[in-house]
Amino acid sequence: MDHEDEEIEIPSYFICPISLDIMKDPVIAVSGITYDRESIFKWLEEVSSCPVTKQPIPSDSDLTPNHTLRRLIQHWCVENATRGVERIPTPRDPPGKPDVFEEIKNLKKFVEKGLGREDTLKKLEVLAMEGETNRRLMYEADVHRSLILFVVKCTREQEEEEGQPRIKVQLDESLRLLHLLGVPLHDARTILMENDQILDSLSLVLNQQNFLNKAYTIVLLRNLTVNTSSHIVERLNPEILKGIIGFLKEVVSSFNRTSPNVSDTAQSSNPRLRNKEPSKLDYSLVIKQAVTAALMILLETSSWSGNRINLVDLGAVSQLIELEISSTGDKRATELVLGVLSRLCCCTNGRADILAHGGGLAIVTKRLLGVSIAADDRALSILSTVSKFSPEKAVVEEMVCVGTVEKLCTVLRVDCGLSLKEKAKEILRDHFDEWKKFPCFDVTLLTKLLNSSHEDLLAEFHSQVNV
Repeated sequence: MDHEDEEIEIPSYFICPISLDIMKDPVIAVSGITYDRESIFKWLEEVSSCPVTKQPIPSDSDLTPNHTLRRLIQHWCVENATRGVERIPTPRDPPGKPDVFEEIKNLKKFVEKGLGREDTLKKLEVLAMEGETNRRLMYEADVHRSLILFVVKCTREQEEEEGQPRIKVQLDESLRLLHLLGVPLHDARTILMENDQILDSLSLVLNQQNFLNKAYTIVLLRNLTVNTSSHIVERLNPEILKGIIGFLKEVVSSFNRTSPNVSDTAQSSNPRLRNKEPSKLDYSLVIKQAVTAALMILLETSSWSGNRINLVDLGAVSQLIELEISSTGDKRATELVLGVLSRLCCCTNGRADILAHGGGLAIVTKRLLGVSIAADDRALSILSTVSKFSPEKAVVEEMVCVGTVEKLCTVLRVDCGLSLKEKAKEILRDHFDEWKKFPCFDVTLLTKLLNSSHEDLLAEFHSQVNV
């Protein structure tokens, strides 16, 4: 509206209770209140209740178009066109269940028999973006299973017909749609047991060039292995571990850089999604999910000595340290990184790699008492293992230079778990004779900390806090 001479009175029932603007696409929620479609979509993503009545509204509940009100609004706009009111166009109806069922049938034909339209994957992606109702219909029709089989088929064809752009596009679309849908936990184990080619196919994708496809694949791999038997995780193809380490290396080198792959997204008829350019936030979310999934896979696989040796040989220690140094403050990621490093420290070469990296001991020391109780426990475990099994003079000196000794003293003086204090005391006692030679340390204070009881140290801490 653009009319300077007089204020136009807008009927109150034309106004959306959420946006307080004239409704362009009025829809009736199950609570009986009419809202603009875009506004209620946004609202239900955050709050599952009616803004007006507070009645519970599931996020996938039907929204009924209020055609009568829309026509009234359009008629009113036309009547007031001379006063600067612009006509509101008739909105496009969102797709419904028949569209979903039709595209699911097309997908099964396309995957199983090579028949049907090649744009089926793109159409299913658009439908999946429309909302939870469509995604649930796809779950019930086992679309995720069909897509995984299609990924296997695409990777096999890629090996046979290298360089075919059609296959690459279909693989990209399949992995992106799988990421949108996910894999139900109760299906994961049976999917892997039914097809022994799946892990090999995912391994091939992980060692290809497409960065975003690697991210989708790692999240998928985590979903497939989360509830599977331990022998599958224990015997993961070394090429998969290599691909995961390579992905983390790319993540470190691509921080603050936008991937061109993200621009290849579906256009949705959902008014919230249509005309929305892919943003760095979308890209960052996918990568963040993939990094967490990668670290969880590495943590599980590093429970076995053979995998620990493989990971160390693949350069996992250096990449994990680099990842943590480049961290944006994700607490969960830090806990996982320290967890994997604490297991890789069980290997002689793993400890050597930590010490060989200029920032290894420094970043572990920095995270101690700075993240969470779980991170503290894992950081102290790393420091304890390194100082016990690699007690060379250079290591002891480095622990002074990077502030490890000072941080261990702080552990004894603050209110934290008894087990942490015991570990810190053990490290300090083991190297006391070396560290007391450094002029920067108060030998009297260090002796007092080692000889005082936990109760006395805690009482002193509280007395200082309450001053």
